[in-house]
Amino acid sequence: MNAVTKENVAKRALKCIEFINRQLLRFAKMPPNELMAYLRKHPREAFCQIPHPKGSGNLQCGSIAWNKLGELADLALKLDTCLGRRVSSQQARKAVTDAFVSKVLQEAHEANQETAMMVLQDALAILRNKLVVREHYLPCVLFGDDAPTEFTVGPVTFTQNTMFFKDKKSVFRHSVDINTNAHIKSVTAAITQGFFRENVPTPDESRKFVGEFQKRAIKIYKDYPWVASIKVTDCDEVTSQERAIQATELAIHIIRILLGAEPTRKIRLAWSRSNALHTAHLYSDADGVIHASVGANSLGPVGIINWYKALMKCDLELAILGSALLPIVNPIETSHLHQRLIDAINWFGDAATDSNPSSSIVKYVSAIERLFFGKFESGRTKVFAGRIKNILDAFGCDGDHQVYDQALKVYRARSILVHGEIYQTEDEANESICLASSLSRMCLLCSAQLYSMMQNAFDNPDALALEEIMKRISAEGLDWLVDAAGFHK
Repeated sequence: MNAVTKENVAKRALKCIEFINRQLLRFAKMPPNELMAYLRKHPREAFCQIPHPKGSGNLQCGSIAWNKLGELADLALKLDTCLGRRVSSQQARKAVTDAFVSKVLQEAHEANQETAMMVLQDALAILRNKLVVREHYLPCVLFGDDAPTEFTVGPVTFTQNTMFFKDKKSVFRHSVDINTNAHIKSVTAAITQGFFRENVPTPDESRKFVGEFQKRAIKIYKDYPWVASIKVTDCDEVTSQERAIQATELAIHIIRILLGAEPTRKIRLAWSRSNALHTAHLYSDADGVIHASVGANSLGPVGIINWYKALMKCDLELAILGSALLPIVNPIETSHLHQRLIDAINWFGDAATDSNPSSSIVKYVSAIERLFFGKFESGRTKVFAGRIKNILDAFGCDGDHQVYDQALKVYRARSILVHGEIYQTEDEANESICLASSLSRMCLLCSAQLYSMMQNAFDNPDALALEEIMKRISAEGLDWLVDAAGFHK
């Protein structure tokens, strides 16, 4: 960041600090009865507090000052945009608050630009100390066991349940010892802070607590046939977990793209939205007699036979789409094309798992538009169909010359759902979903190679450049791009 920009950040930070100081003074001057009356009238204000500089209790700051602390956090992350991808907004606000209390309230530094920058830099130092490497293990519902016990999608490794717990058996035992010692230390610290010794667990009770807690978690995991392992680099705790879940869900969506939406409908991350595991239904007949039924959904393996062989036939697309997950688990700035590919994978995955036919069609079309269109133009229906036809034809994916008509049907169905006054019948909706799913899948598979060519040929094309490239492919075919990228078709 250049000096001018830093100066602007410092000026804005100083204004925030001055405002926060005024709000603290305002609430400090309120008599207790007046403050209580104010908080009764504005109950949300009661939660807007910062730590007292003397180390005990809190100071009332008010919602507006609370928002200014959030603005300070945003300013701090402007000084280190890379860090902003690795920490949560809650952690950033807490770090700025702690730095403000330390520099302004405890050390009583004068409110000026130098102090403002000290607060921001101290907050960044606090946040950097929160960065750690974590490997997350997430239970999943995937395929049967007629294939290898382990496979990978980019940085995500899927391992069958029995193999995972066999490999980690000794680690789990060792971890109980480590976590027990940590629990005992926290208990000892609590005693030194004033907790009565008779109210805290003994070392034996700590070991039992830690062991039982781990057993409960393992028991839940063993209900699921697969475990996904994903390592996230240099993030805070909350962000690390969020990125691990995001990467794993994307990896599962990539499997859906490669194997098709319908055969992979029931695969999922354990905590993802899905049908209830246990169901019941009560209904009455014409005579008023109440009947009952119960049901259960299996947590066992789902999917298709010979899924692994089918997956390995798409090894090039698997490698390219899997590589799209790398900036998620080691957060770096993503390129324009990279973000489009991630968005399209998400749109496809959401469509494949959506129980509503109408929104599913819209999402499939959105995935295609995200991949192939850099900007909106009028007369999109025929342009949409023509562009899909040209791209898929260039990759040899329109052998029966049906893509143009199919794309027209799909886009018109999407337009009816979003803008029209008429509605599709159930049969028409099902036909549209099948066509939309197939076209969206083929577009993603072709884009895995197409985007690699564009990235090689044009480094990091923006939306306008993407639009021009797509138009040129429609007019001239793919050979010119293959040559520009240094690839061999």
